Amino acid sequence: MATGLGRLELRQALQSITDAGVSMTGAQYGAFFYSDEDAEGGRFDVYTVSGADARSFPDRVPLRHTAMFVPTFSGARVVRSADVLADPRYGTGSTSGLPTHHPAVRSYLAVPVTTPDERIIGALLFGHREPDRFDEGSEVAARAVAAHAAAAVENTRLLGQAHRARQQAEDTAQRLQLLQDITALLSTAASTAQIVERVPPAVTTALDCAGVQLLLLDAAGTSLVGPLSPALPEHTRRAWPRVPLEVSVPSTHAVLTGAPVRSVGAELDEWPGVRGVDRGGVQAVLAVPLLDRARRPLGVLSANWEDEHRIDPGVTDLVLAVAGQVGQALERTRLADAQQEAQRKLTESVKALSAVARDLQSGLLPRRLPELERVRVAVRYLPAAAAEVGGDWYDVIESPDGRVTFVIGDVQGHNTTAAGLMGQLRTAVRAYVSEGHDPATALARTNSVLLQLDTGLFATCCLAQLDQATGELVVATAGHPPPLLLDRAGQVGELDVDAGVPLGIDEDAAYEPTRLLLTGHSRVLLHTDGVVESAPDGTERGLAAMRQILHERRADTCDAIADGVVAGIPHRLTDDAALLVLDYAGPSVQRTDAGTTLAPDLREVAEARLFLHRTLRAWGVDDDTTASAELITSELVTNAITHTGTPARLQLTRFGEGEHLRIAVGDGSTRHPTPREAGPDALGGRGLAIVDVLAESWGVRDEGDGKVVWAQLAPR
Repeated sequence: MATGLGRLELRQALQSITDAGVSMTGAQYGAFFYSDEDAEGGRFDVYTVSGADARSFPDRVPLRHTAMFVPTFSGARVVRSADVLADPRYGTGSTSGLPTHHPAVRSYLAVPVTTPDERIIGALLFGHREPDRFDEGSEVAARAVAAHAAAAVENTRLLGQAHRARQQAEDTAQRLQLLQDITALLSTAASTAQIVERVPPAVTTALDCAGVQLLLLDAAGTSLVGPLSPALPEHTRRAWPRVPLEVSVPSTHAVLTGAPVRSVGAELDEWPGVRGVDRGGVQAVLAVPLLDRARRPLGVLSANWEDEHRIDPGVTDLVLAVAGQVGQALERTRLADAQQEAQRKLTESVKALSAVARDLQSGLLPRRLPELERVRVAVRYLPAAAAEVGGDWYDVIESPDGRVTFVIGDVQGHNTTAAGLMGQLRTAVRAYVSEGHDPATALARTNSVLLQLDTGLFATCCLAQLDQATGELVVATAGHPPPLLLDRAGQVGELDVDAGVPLGIDEDAAYEPTRLLLTGHSRVLLHTDGVVESAPDGTERGLAAMRQILHERRADTCDAIADGVVAGIPHRLTDDAALLVLDYAGPSVQRTDAGTTLAPDLREVAEARLFLHRTLRAWGVDDDTTASAELITSELVTNAITHTGTPARLQLTRFGEGEHLRIAVGDGSTRHPTPREAGPDALGGRGLAIVDVLAESWGVRDEGDGKVVWAQLAPR
């Protein structure tokens, strides 16, 4: 209780109090006995003495078992005796109940020292060699002195508790900062080599140690390889390009046992592999194994100190936590390395995706948004109170055909784990969208990725894909709040979309796209629930405030709207908040659509041609274009029915006043058509060749559980 902070000050204060007590009571000597427990259940030790030599008092004697002292030391009452030699309560004889070698006492006065909540701290004892020296006034004075002693001890105890709590909080904050820094560092590491290069210096700085080494098992699993700690002399590092597992050192033992190894001082020389090795000033080593999710060894993270007393349980727990993060990151980057090696020849779209992935490594959120032809974008991100990282994210993905996909998502939790998982999901969504998948399919595949990661966390996400030229908006959500639409009339409302199941819950989850047409100047607002949700009010109050701001600022820029929403958040953030505001200028061309569904029967090809003729005639399309469109439609519908056996969907779209005509045929198969060469006597195989000759452009896109083959014509 009186250790650590304030111990010296406490002893000085109690000495003064004991001196004052001797003076105020008229005693020849006095002592303050401090209460402390031992293995036998308790004892009272001399703490301060006044008027006598402390060596004349018993040292660590269980005085509470002595009859004369029991009432005081138990906190029961004050004891005052005019003459202990004649007092029948304590026996007779030369000591009269006093311990052997105790200074001579005739007059005796003892007062318990207790806290206001009656917890026993100790006792103040006063004595005189002559009888009848203590009266009622002496007892009052002794009680006052005991109260001062209790206050001094209690204040020091509370001061010590506050200091320890503050120190613990500072240590916890420093360790949390390290975990956050490591999470951010690992999320930007695109390869195993980057992890090996970046982790040791970051951990070295955070732990204030001599050096850190990250060694990995080689392909054969027989040696640890990697740069050794800079704390070791250079000639030692050169002599150990690899460390075979058969060499007994802390690092190899940690890998072989799967448990951390702490070795300090002379213990280091007991390792056979360390004997005779110049380790410089290193006096302490903590080696922690790096394991994958199946508890298989990947390598070791080892920290070295020149002070053998620096490794405490807190440091061990912290290095274990860092090693867990590094192990997961290594598992991810090793898989990425293997995939990159197996897929050397990537298409241009995959190369673009790789560039996007590299950009992602520069930060958990995009540093810069693309400049769009007809859309202005404003984004805002606010972490939860007392958090520096979180699981909310946003993204803007532009496709070569003019479509733009706006993404907003929320990983469960707002901590370093959520932030790391968010980076992985953002990469997955961007990858699937960049490959040409529609929003619903991208969500379904990202759901599979999250389930395979087996994190036990879930996420919500909303994708809104906009065709800038036509104003077509396709929205799909996975348990995420629906977007808000501010139309050109100034009306604000939620988009009526299928809610969908959050990512990471159901492996069979399917997501339904919602399609609508933005016919004029419109604003669309995507947000996470942290923008509107508060503990006492749920989401209603926040949604109402956001709608009001949208309506009041309907004439403002998207940046002003975003600032208004953030400023109007009606609660202290208990969750991360992300906001994405789109200001769409409206379509650049008019669009007219017509479509029909065809049964899986080749006789439907004639129906498709008839539908085409009626539609193009109504649109005023010229005869030459109609003739080309008829051939293209026949070939695409025939291919869909012949090769898939599923119903086909014929969709005709006219852009502007006959500027372009698009023919699209969808079916229920994800297998893409492949052009093939047909001989002069072949009866088929020329369909896609005909489409390629007649169409200005054509292509295939995945959609849901099937695909769409489209061709575009420019009227003559």
